[in-house]
Amino acid sequence: MQTAQVRISAEEQRLLRSLSVGQTVKLPSAHRLRLELLGLLHDGPNGPRLTPLGRRHAEAAVTEEEDKGSGAKDGAAVKRDRLGRRMPHGRALPF
Repeated sequence: MQTAQVRISAEEQRLLRSLSVGQTVKLPSAHRLRLELLGLLHDGPNGPRLTPLGRRHAEAAVTEEEDKGSGAKDGAAVKRDRLGRRMPHGRALPF
């Protein structure tokens, strides 16, 4: 039996990633309930814990963000004037 693809927001991915590395996060009740109903989180007396499915989603979120981050570094360099200020539209100063 195949499981359905779960679509979670970037904020929820960030929360899962933070929980997977052991950081304490403020988890709003709406996110807590949604993640628990999706089977990504188990909220018990010791606080929220990730399920194995939640850990897989947290790891996938890391790889997707790393892919996006590496592409941004390879972008074109911003043109700057002689004082180091960013130049709008790449225009050279007339003086």
